[in-house]
Amino acid sequence: MALDRAQGRRILVFHLSSAGHVQFTLPVYEELKRRQVSLAYYVAMDYPMLDKIQDFGLPARRCFLARIAKWLYLTDIFIEGEICGRGPRQAVKVFVGHGQPNKVANWSDEDLRAFDVYFLYGPLEREMFEVIQQSRPESPRHIQLLNIGYPKLDAQLQGCYDREQVLLDLGLDPQYRTVIYAPAWDPGGSLRDYGTRVAEALLSIKDINVIVKLHPVSLEPPNSLYYEFYTGRVDWNREFAALEEHSRFQYVNAYLVNPLLVASDVMVTDFSGVALEFMTLDRPVIYIDCPEFYEVTLRKWGSDPELAKNDDRFNAGRNYGVVVQDLSQMVSAVKQALEYPEELSEKRKAFISRFLYNPGRGSAMAANAILDLLKLS
Repeated sequence: MALDRAQGRRILVFHLSSAGHVQFTLPVYEELKRRQVSLAYYVAMDYPMLDKIQDFGLPARRCFLARIAKWLYLTDIFIEGEICGRGPRQAVKVFVGHGQPNKVANWSDEDLRAFDVYFLYGPLEREMFEVIQQSRPESPRHIQLLNIGYPKLDAQLQGCYDREQVLLDLGLDPQYRTVIYAPAWDPGGSLRDYGTRVAEALLSIKDINVIVKLHPVSLEPPNSLYYEFYTGRVDWNREFAALEEHSRFQYVNAYLVNPLLVASDVMVTDFSGVALEFMTLDRPVIYIDCPEFYEVTLRKWGSDPELAKNDDRFNAGRNYGVVVQDLSQMVSAVKQALEYPEELSEKRKAFISRFLYNPGRGSAMAANAILDLLKLS
């Protein structure tokens, strides 16, 4: 870093608490690189993941463990993808969330004091943060809120993915309609409760493809600091490999979900924020109800289960999809959604209009903001 500073480059550090966060920061990095500004880039990792961040194209000497980040006083901008990230005191610390925040709104005072700028996805996220501001008005008073957009979603919104090609690349027949199961990772969620049974029930529906795409942290490796917390000590790759004999089934363990969303006609989830990304396509979402998550997990975490279940700002679009209580109801709801995808369309579109600032331009707006913060624009 000292050499970069001596050569007149400003220093930007991307913080990754898990490999799944790459997809949220990489579009911003690529946009900044395209502009050829005088910046030096580094990656702070919560645990070793050099094999997962190769798309940054950075040499190993520019990647380090995040626990030393707070001591790197030459850092100008520290972009944290997790609320518990901690950057150097003198750096401008920018929080860029990994998906629309939901479920938990009890951010601690310490977390709120740890960042200076919040890159907001859209009005819905601003509304969410207003709840936090009202509950503890002093701690977030210094935070600058910027209307950025959603860099990860840019390629999807710009029409960069072709449905037929995505399905062909997966070995699936594009003539079939496709259902994607994309659950959250949390204890009490559908993945922990049902395992592979959701996919098995979907495969009982004739003439459809079934894609399973888990939350990235469900695939945390054993060397991760968060392996047990996120995975429940289950090797989900191995669990779903047992279904690969089905010609209409594909389990995808890549991190980026957006090409799969474009290829899918209906989503099945529980309370995952990925439902909002899917709703931008105006397609139906089926939510598996998970009482244990709301009544046990969230209460244990100190969150309001009623807020997380029923409030638009926190429930990942649950009010604009179909909620089912069991797998039998799920199968019926999926069949209905495939037959009548236009049901709830107007409600979905009205809701999703609150999701994004600058649709398709999140990366450009984030890069603009970073250069403004560095006074390089």
